[in-house]
Amino acid sequence: MEAGIYDIAAEAYHADPCVEPSLSSSIAKLLIAQSPLHAFMAHPRLNAAFEAEHSSAFDLGSAAHALLLERDPTKIVWVQAEDWRTKEAKAIRDAARERGQFPLLAKYQAPLAEMTAQANIALARSELGDILESGAVEQTVIWQDGAAWCRARADALSADRRIILDYKSTSDASPEVFGRQIARMGYDFQAEWYTRGVRAVTGAEPTFVLLAQEITAPYACALFALSNAYREIGQRKVARALALWSRCMERREWPGYDTRIRYVEAPAWEMALLEDIDGGTQE
Repeated sequence: MEAGIYDIAAEAYHADPCVEPSLSSSIAKLLIAQSPLHAFMAHPRLNAAFEAEHSSAFDLGSAAHALLLERDPTKIVWVQAEDWRTKEAKAIRDAARERGQFPLLAKYQAPLAEMTAQANIALARSELGDILESGAVEQTVIWQDGAAWCRARADALSADRRIILDYKSTSDASPEVFGRQIARMGYDFQAEWYTRGVRAVTGAEPTFVLLAQEITAPYACALFALSNAYREIGQRKVARALALWSRCMERREWPGYDTRIRYVEAPAWEMALLEDIDGGTQE
């Protein structure tokens, strides 16, 4: 697929539909957070032995996306079991995943419906209004950055392409807690990556907005966007990832961690603990 915005299935996106192996946000973050070797192993077209991982947490998040964004309840398979311990429950779960569906225990059906309802209410009351109805959901953005082919899958794009909405389920959506999570989870990187892609294809300068929703009642929601200073951090990370990816692709080399011996400094809290111990001994 050439540069543009496409409406394609999630499976096709994750398999990498570009004309050559492309860089996604998740692969790019692996490049700079761990190593090129980790990125190679996680890439569906570079690693011949690649297998997608599944987990209950992944299914729950994907199910929330399916209900909120795609309005498609058929993607969810409700399993009448208390847990995944029985052979029958495991068989239903595995078969659903093979079909590209998301298996969930029946006890999550009512909470998931309430989550979706609360998210819709929060959006309707916000500046984003009816973005899920007037815009487009689950859009694949493909672009070329220098020699590198890149891709991103936007949860929602406003009709004028000036808002990118990304949905995150979390245990705590309060500004203090989720604000700290942005750096830890690399959402600053994701914000710049998606912004860069939409700008390259449309010429618009979009704002990346995170919709954070708690996974326990009352399923509270909050919206976040990054300041210009925070965005600059993401821009530098993205530039570094693109340069590293291009070098690895050109050389066909995917090195792991540096093998030089590294001398690690003790953290401040460890030094403070030692001082407390020494002080207690002297008494």
